[in-house]
Amino acid sequence: MPPDLISDFSAFLEREKSSILNDLRTLVESESPSTNEGLLSKTADILKEMISRITGLTAGFEIRNGKQVLSATLGKDLERSILILCHYDTVWPEGTISRLPFQIKGDICTGPGVFDMKSGILMSLYALKFLRTYSLKRSVTVLITPDEEVGSETSRDLILRYAKKAEAVLVLESSEKGMLKVGRKGVGTFSVQALGRASHAGLNPEAGINAISEISRLVIDVENFANLGKGTTVNVGIIRGGTRTNVVPENAEIEIDVRVKTEQESKRIDAAFHDLKPHDNRIHLTVTGGIERPPMERNRRNDDLFQKVQHIGRKVGFDLEACEVGGASDGNFVSAEGVPVIDGMGAVGEGAHSLSEKIEISSTLNRILLVAAALLYI
Repeated sequence: MPPDLISDFSAFLEREKSSILNDLRTLVESESPSTNEGLLSKTADILKEMISRITGLTAGFEIRNGKQVLSATLGKDLERSILILCHYDTVWPEGTISRLPFQIKGDICTGPGVFDMKSGILMSLYALKFLRTYSLKRSVTVLITPDEEVGSETSRDLILRYAKKAEAVLVLESSEKGMLKVGRKGVGTFSVQALGRASHAGLNPEAGINAISEISRLVIDVENFANLGKGTTVNVGIIRGGTRTNVVPENAEIEIDVRVKTEQESKRIDAAFHDLKPHDNRIHLTVTGGIERPPMERNRRNDDLFQKVQHIGRKVGFDLEACEVGGASDGNFVSAEGVPVIDGMGAVGEGAHSLSEKIEISSTLNRILLVAAALLYI
């Protein structure tokens, strides 16, 4: 590792810090809810300009279902490659910027999506800018997607296409207290609908078949699918049913979030839901859904990559630890295909998906060096 890498970066960051924070303001204030194609398109256009200006590279893009997937590659002539994954959509509805404005107070920066994960996008772009004066062993592609927060249906095939050509994938999702993520749970969503028969609750209640009574029993049944010892959680998050208090309810429904740590548990849970039976055999059940993101299991490939990044990190002043978390990312898809993945390479902060969302500016900007060094030496 060149002895002047750290001093080179210090000079780089001194020159670029104000530009990075100005770009971060622009990107955060361009709201980009996952389901708003107009705002996503506006943000994608901003990003294309940033890619060109910051990195000197031409932004590639593909339009999928009205949404743009962006990319940029440094070192296209190199045979071996590394992929960086980012997303520009956020969970926040339009107008959140008025409730959670972009602000810098001391070393803290707030704003919708600043932590998850617009700062990560800029970290990757400025890492490429820094690396333009260095000799790369592998090409580096940054892929920036528009729908990670809603399951990546639009971009999943592109993610896998790029990932299968890569020797390693770095996900610039936010960091867990500075730690890197080597495992993530898989995520599933299931819906259970019960169909009974309506009747007048006072005149002839015996003619009815109460769907709410049935669905209430099924809440307990599906909660029992959980296995905390194996890391499997089941959360009945939504329940609906009935029309009026004087009507025996014909319909009721529950929606369930499931998190699984292993593929074996993923298969067990899927089978358990689709084998679900009603307590009252007059009820008709409909079960839909499944595991949408496979688990990013902690494995030797990911651990080996972590150890390389950990060693590189020590050389440039980072003492890194590994962790496993319950949330999912696009890294789940990649890991399931057998490609080594390190996640959580992005911003240091807290409050993802909450009004307390924020980053630590100094820690986040310094991690640009970690990203750049990893791209050079893994």
